[in-house]
Amino acid sequence: MIKIENISEKNIDDVFKICSSNRSFAPMDGPIQEEAREIKRQWLINMLNHHGPCTKIAYIDEKPVAQIHFYPEETIPFNPNPRKDVVHLQCIYSPFPEAQRKGVATALMNDLVNECNSGLKCMEGRHCSFMVTKQIPYEGDSPLNEFYKNNGFKQGTQEMFLEIKGEYIPREITEYHSLPEDQGRAVILYNPYCEWGYFFAFTVKELLQEIDPVLPTEVINIWERPEGYMKRTFQRLLSGHALINSQLIRGSIFWADRRAFRREAKKALGK
Repeated sequence: MIKIENISEKNIDDVFKICSSNRSFAPMDGPIQEEAREIKRQWLINMLNHHGPCTKIAYIDEKPVAQIHFYPEETIPFNPNPRKDVVHLQCIYSPFPEAQRKGVATALMNDLVNECNSGLKCMEGRHCSFMVTKQIPYEGDSPLNEFYKNNGFKQGTQEMFLEIKGEYIPREITEYHSLPEDQGRAVILYNPYCEWGYFFAFTVKELLQEIDPVLPTEVINIWERPEGYMKRTFQRLLSGHALINSQLIRGSIFWADRRAFRREAKKALGK
């Protein structure tokens, strides 16, 4: 039987039992992973204290097996034009084969949609107008956007959306523009909602130090320092960006092919 619970300080450790499991690109334990989990833990506690639960956890036989992560768009400090009463669905994830294809993700989605209809705790009980999410491949056999389509999401402006109590309003699209101050250095941006965002930032910094030991490198937590994100006017609300010599290298290359990311970094540095 599937049981769904909102995150609280009592079950916050269950988030890490899900997020940290079965990741082939990094060991589960280590000093970097511990530091990343602590950064995420503090972010989760801050969201709980100021807004309310922004994660739902699915359990099977009392074991945490999946989660859905979301927050009101108005809480995002690096979004200059948030839409009112809109929920940003950040991710849905289950690393355990025994929990997949058993309706766990659908149960999580249905629970979130039901709360959006009745009044979302992290929006002070207000109804959700519509929900939006980015389009990324799901870690498994089928793409996540297919899952969203099967659950009623439609194609929006560089995002997918699900209308709840209102009509979809396309978001404003901005283009990235390089800054003169980013020339001759590297800027790495990460989102603390995910422990692997910090892992990305730390690993890229180490990689750049190997390529150019004297390259000035700055790592920015975009929730703590939103101005570092906003002044560069990125198109999408994503972490995992690396600016090398004012050239944008997307984090998706890093996760898919580290060698390709290294090549792009060297090219940006003229090496």
